[in-house]
Amino acid sequence: MSIPPSLGEDVRRVRRARRISQTAFASATGYTQSYVSRVESGEFMPSLKFAEACDRTFGTGDLFVGQLRRVIEGEYPAWFAPYIDAEREATAIRDFSTIFIMGLLQTEAYARLSLPNGRPCAASRDIDAKVASRLRRRELLEKSEPPRVWVVLYEACLRARIGSPQVMSEQMDHLLGQVRRYRSLTVQVLPYSAAEAAIGTPFVLLDAPDGSASVFVEGPGSGRRHDGPETVTNSADLYDHIRASSLSPRDSVAFISEVRDEHERRTVDQEQPQRPARRQLRRVGAGSRVRRRRGSGAGQ
Repeated sequence: MSIPPSLGEDVRRVRRARRISQTAFASATGYTQSYVSRVESGEFMPSLKFAEACDRTFGTGDLFVGQLRRVIEGEYPAWFAPYIDAEREATAIRDFSTIFIMGLLQTEAYARLSLPNGRPCAASRDIDAKVASRLRRRELLEKSEPPRVWVVLYEACLRARIGSPQVMSEQMDHLLGQVRRYRSLTVQVLPYSAAEAAIGTPFVLLDAPDGSASVFVEGPGSGRRHDGPETVTNSADLYDHIRASSLSPRDSVAFISEVRDEHERRTVDQEQPQRPARRQLRRVGAGSRVRRRRGSGAGQ
C-alpha cells in the first residue's frame, strides 16, 4: 500500500459527503477518474497539486495539503519533499549520480544500507518507512506514459561497496533488468578514464509538463532546487557534456555486467571455507621431513 489508508479514505468520505461523483470530482480537479480511484483506494500517493485541488474543490482550506505533507515528511526529510512531488509530475528526468545509484533504481537491500539513516543505530521502523517510500518511486516507470529517464552513473557508483559483494551483485542485476524492461529508461556509465568530465556533486534535471525545468542539487543532509533559466541551461549543457563523455548505452550494459561478475566472484570467495594455514616444513637429509621451529634460522 502506497499511502496511509486514511488519506485516500478521507478524500472519498468528503467527496461523498459533498454528493460529488468520482467522475465529476476528477473533472473538477483536472485529473483522470483512474487517478482519483487509485488515490481513494490507497494504491497511489497523490501529488501536492492534487491535494491542493482537493482543498479548492471541497473548500477545506489546507486540510489535504497539510495531511499530505505530514505523510511525505514522515518518510522523507522536509527538504526532499518538493523533489518527490516534482519527480512524480516530471515528463523527463536526467540524473547524474556520483557515489550512490539513483534511488529510483535501487534494490531494497541497497536502499536500506545507502539511506542516511540506514545505520545500525537507527530505529528499524524509521528505516522501514524510508525504504518503502524509496521503492515506491518505481511506480513512475510503470505509468501508462512514463517520464523519459536518463541516468549517468559515475563508475564509483558501481564499485563503491554498499554492504556486501552480494548486495552489490544483486544491485547490478537489478539495474540491468530495469534497463531491459523499460524502454523509457537509459543508463550510461562515466568511467574513471573520463573523470575530467565529472563533477563532485550529484544533480537531477526535471522537465515539467508545462515546459519548464528545474535542477535539484543534493548536499550533505540537505538539497536545493534551482529554477533560474540560466542555472537550468548551464546544468543541461553540463549534463550533455557528461553524457557525451560516457560509454554508450550498449557498452554501459556490458560494463555493468562485468562489474556484476566481479562482485559475484567476491561473493563466492567469501563463501568458500578457509583452510587452516599449514606450517612450513623443511627437509633434513634424504627422505626426512622435519617441522621448522619458529624462530629458527640458518645460523642456529
